[in-house]
Amino acid sequence: MKARTSLIPLSIVCIAATSTVTPLLADTTWISTSSTTFSTAGNWNNGLPSTGPQLGIFADSATIQHTLDVAGTARVAIGFRFDAFAGGGGFIFNSSSSPGPGIILRAGGTANGIINNDDNTQTFNVPIKLTSNLGSQGAGAAMVFNAVTANSHMIFNGVNQSSAPWTINLNGATNLTFTGSGNITVGSSGGGAIVNTNTGANGGLIKSGSGRLTLGGTLANTFIGGNVINQGTVTAAKVNALGSGNALKMTGGTFETGGLDQTLGTLDLAGNATIDLGNGVSNLKFSNSSLFDWTTFTLTFLNYTAGSDTIQFGTDNTGLTQDQLNQIIFGDLGNATAQIDANGFLTPSAVPEPSTIALGVLGGLGVLVGARRKLNRK
Repeated sequence: MKARTSLIPLSIVCIAATSTVTPLLADTTWISTSSTTFSTAGNWNNGLPSTGPQLGIFADSATIQHTLDVAGTARVAIGFRFDAFAGGGGFIFNSSSSPGPGIILRAGGTANGIINNDDNTQTFNVPIKLTSNLGSQGAGAAMVFNAVTANSHMIFNGVNQSSAPWTINLNGATNLTFTGSGNITVGSSGGGAIVNTNTGANGGLIKSGSGRLTLGGTLANTFIGGNVINQGTVTAAKVNALGSGNALKMTGGTFETGGLDQTLGTLDLAGNATIDLGNGVSNLKFSNSSLFDWTTFTLTFLNYTAGSDTIQFGTDNTGLTQDQLNQIIFGDLGNATAQIDANGFLTPSAVPEPSTIALGVLGGLGVLVGARRKLNRK
């Protein structure tokens, strides 16, 4: 009697051979009350975040260890979540390794990045590298850093001491979104560089939520990709904070140049927005943006000082259309609209002085009075 042979459909074999396994959704909570070592399994209630890997949770309390040492191992996690606790304190991530390799965050899971629900500041003095859910570079590394409440601040100051130092490495992600009501700062000290080491895969920054995103540090942001400001404020604390030559789309919110030079690509306006030139001398330059339809939205410039600040679109008088110029107002100068010169520089259109307006009104009244007297004589 011949033994039967089970046949497995070829389609199933092909699927099994080509499928990838998505990590299971698990989590582990930091429970250490004394040890600072991130890579000690006993400091977590369900093993290391790199096991699986899984979500790393930080449940704030008065007794928990708030300073962590992220050395050279076991630093992978599918996101971090900081839970609220009244009277606690923020966590600080340092590294005793030199150079410090930092944290490798995987996208996806319930956090898809970093969520700070706590009313305390979380400080990362180690660099952060974005990866996909499976730990690879590319578009799938896109994630969100969410400072949920008005006091849920986050600071990123780490620098990877290598031939290409960085604080945040987009690693090919289509974008990194900063959102929430709290403030997020990249580079309050140190380099503060946002880079993309996955060359050829461009991605930029998205600002949503009412909070403030400050982009500072001593090193340049070298990533290439379009940036979007939807809500809140983006404050430049260094030259070319949004990356030199990168396009900007504003659907709302405010971009503060910090009184520093900012060279950008095109500007697309899809909502009422503000650009504040701040104190100091700002030379703000955009590429020719005349092909964009700004519909009926208004772009307001604040703190413009004639003779010191400059605003330029392109290199000639075609940098913006007349409709776009009419949609720009200088808020500190009587809401004057913009005009463009032969080199692409914007200046406010002439606004009558208050005294001139008053004389015009008085003159008009005089004409009316004279006309009435003539009628009475008749």
